[in-house]
Order: sequence, then C-alpha cells, then structure tokens
Amino acid sequence: MLIPEIVERWRAATAGREGELAAAASGFKNLLSLMSHLRSADGCPWDREQSLASLRQYIREEADEVVEAIDGVLKIEAEIRAAHNTPPADPEPPEGEDRARTDKKGHTIAHHPHRADFLAEHSAAGAPLPDVMTAEERQALDAAYAHLHKEIGDLLLQSAFLGDILVAMGRPGTDHSLELIVDKLIFRHPHVYGDREVADSAEVLVNWEALKKEE
Repeated sequence: MLIPEIVERWRAATAGREGELAAAASGFKNLLSLMSHLRSADGCPWDREQSLASLRQYIREEADEVVEAIDGVLKIEAEIRAAHNTPPADPEPPEGEDRARTDKKGHTIAHHPHRADFLAEHSAAGAPLPDVMTAEERQALDAAYAHLHKEIGDLLLQSAFLGDILVAMGRPGTDHSLELIVDKLIFRHPHVYGDREVADSAEVLVNWEALKKEE
C-alpha cells in the first residue's frame, strides 16, 4: 500500500500534467481491454494461440525496434548539428566524471555525461540542438519521434499480451506487474523515499546493487 506522503509528492511532481496521466490511465485500460477481447472466443484465432513461449521472439523484436527508432532520432539530430556547425553530441564524459558505472550499466554515463550543457530534455542524446532549424529539419525530427512513439506502443502491447495470458492461466496479470515495479522502485530509491543520503549517481548505483542483493 502506498504511503500518502509519497502519493502527495508524486502529485506535486506531476502538477499540470493531470490530463496526460488520466489519458494514459484510460489508454492503458483500453489496451488491456482490447487484448482481452482479441483473446476471447469471438476475438482473433492467432492471438488465442499465443503463449508465453511464443511471445519471446516478439518481445525481443519490439525492444530492438524501439532501440532502432531511438538510433534514428540520434542520426537526424547529428545531421542537424553538422548542418549548423553545432558541436556534436560528445559521448565521452569530462575527465574525472566517469564514475557512475557497473558491469551491467557500463554505458549509462557514456550517453549522458556529467556536463552542464547536457540535459535529457535538450535532445535524444542530451546534447543541445541548434536554436533555429529549417522546416525540413523540424519535419524530419518530428517524423522520427512519431516513429519512436509507435514503436513504444508496440512494446507496451507485449506487456498487455503477457498479462492477459497469465490471467488466463489463473495467475496475476499486468496490474500485479505494475504494482511490483512501483514497489521495487520505491525500495531501490531510499535516497528519495527514505533517509539515506548519496553524494552522486555513482553512489546511487552502488546502493542499487546492494539493495538488489538484499531483495
């Protein structure tokens, strides 16, 4: 059960985005309902034939296509920077800042260096884009992001598909998976939701691995 204080902090963090959250909740409900219908008696024979085992290939495929879509955005951004003589997205962190790494998360900082001019809201790479772009450049970038949204939707479908199969097996569905991931993230962030203090993201990763072992 969520602590009211945490829920209130979430509410403050998402102030002004209430419509977006409501639409997302409604959209995910629609996706789960659609999937349930597709696998029902008057639904789709192919969807009814799928199993946890058969979906593995599609989960891998959809995840790869999300990555490819992100790569497509990065490519267009790089071309725009080059056309405007804007510095490229330097994947190397400043000297002495290459600390937030683990064997599993070795590329995290490489793509999001600890640089004052690198922010996730600037671009897909975090690096600044030119202040002014041509209409063609803006159109190409918007199209790339539209493609990314489509691929994210395809990946979300897999979670709904898996959940509906699990429900049919008499096991908890997607709602349980959502509850588990929220609980996990609260537990893995004691520096946010507890009394632990951290100096930087490197220490966050150290704590993350320790908490993972504790679980």
